[in-house]
Amino acid sequence: MSLRRFAQANNAANVPGSPHSPAPRVTGSTQTPVTPRNRVSYVHSPSATPSISSSTPFDWDAVRSRRPPPYASPLSAKRKSRTSTIPDGVRPAPKKVVKKKSVVERITSLPSEIMFEISLFPHNLPMPPPRTSGWLIGSAMHLLHLVLRVSQVRATADSDIGWEDLYWERSQQSWFDWTIPMTGVLLAASMLNAMHLFTQSKTYRLHRRTKADPVSSPHTTFVTSPARMRTPDEPSPMVSFKTRILRVVKAVLLFLWNCFISFWKFLLGISTATPSSSSPARGAPADQIQQLEVWTPGELERVLFSVYSPVHALIWMSTGPTNWILMTAVMGAVGVQTSLLVQAYEALLKDRAILAAEVMHEYNEGFVYPRINTVKKDAAVMTHQSEMVNVWED
Repeated sequence: MSLRRFAQANNAANVPGSPHSPAPRVTGSTQTPVTPRNRVSYVHSPSATPSISSSTPFDWDAVRSRRPPPYASPLSAKRKSRTSTIPDGVRPAPKKVVKKKSVVERITSLPSEIMFEISLFPHNLPMPPPRTSGWLIGSAMHLLHLVLRVSQVRATADSDIGWEDLYWERSQQSWFDWTIPMTGVLLAASMLNAMHLFTQSKTYRLHRRTKADPVSSPHTTFVTSPARMRTPDEPSPMVSFKTRILRVVKAVLLFLWNCFISFWKFLLGISTATPSSSSPARGAPADQIQQLEVWTPGELERVLFSVYSPVHALIWMSTGPTNWILMTAVMGAVGVQTSLLVQAYEALLKDRAILAAEVMHEYNEGFVYPRINTVKKDAAVMTHQSEMVNVWED
């Protein structure tokens, strides 16, 4: 009850007046200084006030309709008050500050700009899409090979078709002309495109996979785990085209050697036990991780391989005036078959990606999002100390 009496005495000492005007001091009387306290005002009730642990749902409707927030910042309120005084028809357009380079800066930066454009070549040229580029390049190579074959056939007499070697010997003319190197260039270009297509890959390191628990894939190898993290300034190692070609040649030679060994083992009846890949090798370091090389074919190389592959070049070399109908049909069948196979496999990969994404979407919608973005609301009742009645002090 002492607090209630103290509050009554303090209220009696004040002169009634405006709630915003300070109470005048009574001279000649001692008063206990009072510390002013900010009162907590509730909008509706104490249970409607937010707490620290409460959360409100995100207003997606306001985001989609691009409505302004209900509680703007002080800066936006000042900006709105300034712009609201001017009508929309009279309001001038905001001036844009554009800093222009001087003549000296343009001259000094010209060499660096030229080197930058050279470094971006040919990606800075307005090229058509990769699929269109592949069709254009392949059609041009087919047309060039057709011109070569027509030129070679016209150089031979009609009676000597099929006996070109004897014709060159009787006519005392050189068989080597401009058509031979051009044919070799076309064949080499198609083979290089095929090798570039099948050697494009990205390397991924599986840090959680060791020799005790490997991934079953023929494209995985065990490498030593990096002892230190690469600094941001240190460039990542890039695999050159020459290195990839050497890898392909090495893989082909290794495959032929394994086929030769397997052939003789089969004839001699020799069987070798294959070691289990799940058991760690003796003496192998414990800090080895698995590295996976994933094939990443480019769209330009893939379309060009379907239109003009090394098989098409060899068919063109075998085409003559007597079998050109059959060879043209074979070339068309090979191209259509390859294109259909590529499109079907691309659709298969896309469907698998859609299924994997849908599984993750269903898992997130059913289990993850309801537990992360839960809407919480705390209800509490607060009382003042003066409202508490102590029966023992009455």
